[in-house]
Amino acid sequence: MVNKFNKLSLQGKSLGKLTYVGRNKVGTNGDISVAVLNINDTLNTENITPQAGFDYAKPFGTELKLINASIIGGEARSNRRGGARIATKSGILLPMSDSKTDDIPEEEYDAVFVSGKDQTPHGRVRSADAFDSHDLVLFRVTPNYKTDNRGEVARDDYDEPIISNYQFNFIQQSKSGDVGNDDNIVRILVDPAESERLQAGLKPGDKLVPQGLKFAFAGNDATDWTVYADTLVALDEKATEKPASNQSKTTTNQADKAKG
Repeated sequence: MVNKFNKLSLQGKSLGKLTYVGRNKVGTNGDISVAVLNINDTLNTENITPQAGFDYAKPFGTELKLINASIIGGEARSNRRGGARIATKSGILLPMSDSKTDDIPEEEYDAVFVSGKDQTPHGRVRSADAFDSHDLVLFRVTPNYKTDNRGEVARDDYDEPIISNYQFNFIQQSKSGDVGNDDNIVRILVDPAESERLQAGLKPGDKLVPQGLKFAFAGNDATDWTVYADTLVALDEKATEKPASNQSKTTTNQADKAKG
């Protein structure tokens, strides 16, 4: 499967202000208890599977903090037969007064978790849980075409198909040659204009490092995650950069929008 990542570590504080609503039951059998939380004093909510022993008898509006959180693919209760999966979040929910913090250093949350066609940011995640960004070897680039409401390819005024983005397909070099690993392909989507600029000098086997990574959960039979990047940089160019990369700056700015 393409982009089959087991989980992504999630920085709880990047979700924004979390206030307790109550308990809900989820899962294919409705037997998993989750804490329902309002986000940033809005009517938007998150379901978080908390730690064992979590006290659900908290007053409505109690502010909590989330640490050591992660996002995985869980089964969708409403579509069990179809096998669809949804992004499920879990972690440790604590009072704001608790001194505990994430075990993962803040700077390692270098990418953004997004949703929807407009790629709305919802928090910071750790890209290293998905793949080593310095281990990607390019083998194919193909366009994705926009479709209309009938599922047919949309065309411009000149009857040319409209490209929504390009798929940059990579093999993880450290896993190549492992015949027992069928989940070795990483597919990253890049904006058309940037893709066309990049493709001019590319060839199979090039090692490229993605910048400005964004992850969206797809959960279908072809791919678990959709990965977007602002651009791709040749590995030898990346090696000469200073430690403070453009990627961390870009994703930080994007995730800050989620805090409102």
